[in-house]
Amino acid sequence: MTLGKYIEYWYMTYKYPKHAKSTAAVTLNHIQTHINPSTLGNMELKEIKTQDIQCFLTDLLLHGNKCKLKNLNSYGKPLSHWTVTKIRQILISALEKAIREGLIVHNCATETEPIPIPYRDKAAFSIEYQREFLAATKNHRFYAAYVLLFYSGCRRSEILGLSWNNINWKGNYIYINQTLIIENGKPTLKKKQTKTPRSIRAIPFPQEMKCLLRDVQKQQFNEKRTVPHWNNPEDLVFVNKDGSIHNPKYFSRNFKNMIRRLGFPPDLHVHSTRHTWATNMIQCGIPITDVQALGGWSRPDVLLNIYAHTVQKSHKKAINKLYKNLQQL
Repeated sequence: MTLGKYIEYWYMTYKYPKHAKSTAAVTLNHIQTHINPSTLGNMELKEIKTQDIQCFLTDLLLHGNKCKLKNLNSYGKPLSHWTVTKIRQILISALEKAIREGLIVHNCATETEPIPIPYRDKAAFSIEYQREFLAATKNHRFYAAYVLLFYSGCRRSEILGLSWNNINWKGNYIYINQTLIIENGKPTLKKKQTKTPRSIRAIPFPQEMKCLLRDVQKQQFNEKRTVPHWNNPEDLVFVNKDGSIHNPKYFSRNFKNMIRRLGFPPDLHVHSTRHTWATNMIQCGIPITDVQALGGWSRPDVLLNIYAHTVQKSHKKAINKLYKNLQQL
């Protein structure tokens, strides 16, 4: 059996049934676009050596891009380090299963060099930008959604997927257990399905946020009585005036338009609110495990890898504070 045929069998048998459609689409694209058509993909499983896989990965890093879009012709240019890392992980996982199935005796993919991921500072709103953005959107239909983004650390999909029955008014918290995503070009509510199992969580909110959500509830009640054919079958908090699902792409586009209008840095976008929240939480001295749990990251080390520079700044503050306190003794 060739590597390409085995990986397709492995993925469809062991992984595909467990993956969300978006994850499956990306992974199958990696397999069918990069692995299967390659020389490596056509090699027999037992013949593959570490150097074969290493040469394949190196080739992807140098000129593995298969993009042929008219406006973005990147064909033959370097493939991103993140993508090559994912392809390497696919190879490692597939060959590990091949060992367990008795097809090979050694996983040579594990001996290839890990792909270095270039460090890129995550764009975040400064306190001034955050205040200015919220002040400018005070009368916007989705103002409460913007406030939740900045003060809950939620993803766009989690905010737009929030339903009224997932708000605990007595306990003052929202329960995240579903998401609104784009699937096959259409906004789709994924019930009891989040990005990772850790993403299912309860997030407390202050009294001020409660008042904003009550205002949204009143507005929705009035629209239900006055707008013809109003229908909100999923009982979502943030919907269009007729009760229909709000397209996440439009939400991001409106958010980005406001950033341009205010003259903020162009690398800021909806997901930057999540980076802003995490940075602010860490700078406030909140333990990394609490930030991880509230933000729904899969593991604390994932958070540490992303926000290591922020953690280092808080460490410096702690050391300087300790020094000053000891000097006063």
